[in-house]
Amino acid sequence: MLPKYEKIKRDIIADIENSIFLPGDKIYSENNLKQKYNASNTTVVKALNDLVSDGYVIRRQGIGTFVRRNIRHKKVLLSEISPLHSHSTSIEKTETTVLPASQNPVISIKLGSKNGLEPVIKIIQTSLLNDKIWKIQNRYILAHRLSPEMIEHIQQGASLSDELHLESNMANLPMKMQIKAVKLPADIAETQEISKGEEITLIKIERLIYNLERSPIEFSESFICPEHYAIEVISE
Repeated sequence: MLPKYEKIKRDIIADIENSIFLPGDKIYSENNLKQKYNASNTTVVKALNDLVSDGYVIRRQGIGTFVRRNIRHKKVLLSEISPLHSHSTSIEKTETTVLPASQNPVISIKLGSKNGLEPVIKIIQTSLLNDKIWKIQNRYILAHRLSPEMIEHIQQGASLSDELHLESNMANLPMKMQIKAVKLPADIAETQEISKGEEITLIKIERLIYNLERSPIEFSESFICPEHYAIEVISE
């Protein structure tokens, strides 16, 4: 079940995206929202402050809350196209390896550790198409989230979302994503049959996935062969 502040946020975002509130319009007051959702002042203020941080609204003390005129967010539909979409007769399989927990301060902090000292578990998933690698995904989770039994299930092919008992599949949860082209990393090149001096460009996708309470759950890095990846974006 959604936290009440998250429902308030989603409803207001929907009103903005559906043009019920236009740029510059004043939205519901704190009192309106408290009555409408039977919510506390703390809950309403958190929802509104999150909307400010996310770039949807601005708040003017003593006046009210308004939709940003230069709104940072625009509704788009984004579709990622992988080999499964274009090679219906091909055989795809995924090999999963879970490494022991280790120190990685940078990623530990990304995942919510305050001092970066909490160990991180790395899950390596190698995707093959007709026995040829097309994607390598490195997934990182704070060690306390995964029991030995859960790790064993994941190594056997279980869904990480299911093992973590998430409210929704990870693909449907809030996230931040960055896509860029990179040269083949040395650690991956060592595991492949690459000629010395050969330069290979890959698509690198970084994702930081959050639960519905906006706490980070997973950080991942995916390295994908360019011929097996495309993005279609439709703006409304």
